[in-house]
Amino acid sequence: MEIMIVLFVMILASALAIPAIMTSLDGQRLKSAAETTRVAWSRAHVKAMKTGRIQVFRYEVGGSKYEVQPWIAADEATESAAGTTPGFNQPVAETPSDEVVSNSLPEGVTFAAGAAKFDTRAYEVEDFFSQNSQSDGSTWSQPVLFYPDGSASDSYVIVTNAKKLGYRIQLRGLTGTSYVGEIDTLDNLLAKVQAAQVAP
Repeated sequence: MEIMIVLFVMILASALAIPAIMTSLDGQRLKSAAETTRVAWSRAHVKAMKTGRIQVFRYEVGGSKYEVQPWIAADEATESAAGTTPGFNQPVAETPSDEVVSNSLPEGVTFAAGAAKFDTRAYEVEDFFSQNSQSDGSTWSQPVLFYPDGSASDSYVIVTNAKKLGYRIQLRGLTGTSYVGEIDTLDNLLAKVQAAQVAP
C-alpha cells in the first residue's frame, strides 16, 4: 500500500510538472528564435561593411526559414555567364564565401509578421524580387537590406509560437543595430504595430 501511495504521488507530481516544463521549453525556443533573428541581422550588418556589398535578409512569412545573401548590382556582375541575370545566386570568384546562407528558426516558432520601410536605394532589389517571385508556394517577406555604409532598412519582424506568444525584433535603419522587445501575446504585438502605423 505504501509503495502504491508513493507511486501515486510521483505520478501526480509528474503530471503537474510536465506542463510547466513544456511551457518553459516553448518559452526558451521562442526567445532563442528572437535572438537568432537579431544575430542574423547583426552578422549581415557587419558583413555588408566588411565586403562592401549590400546584404539582404528575407524570411518565409508564416514559416520558419530565412536567408541572408549578398546583392550584386548589374554594374558589379562583370563577365557573367551568358543567359544569367545579375543579382542573387551569382557566384563571385574573388569572394567565394559570399553565398546564400539559409537557416530556420527553432522548431515550433514561425515568422508571424514584419515589414521593411521602403528605401529609394532598394529599387533594384525590390524590382528583382517582384520579377523573380518563387513558385513553390512560399510567401517571402520584403527584403531587409544592410548597406556598406552601416545603415539598413528600418524594419521589424515578429516571431511567434503555437501558444500565440511572440517577440518583436526591431532594426534601426540609421545605425543598422537591432534589439529584441519584451514577450507579449501575438494579438498585442500586432495591435501595437497597427497603432504605430496610424499615429500622426
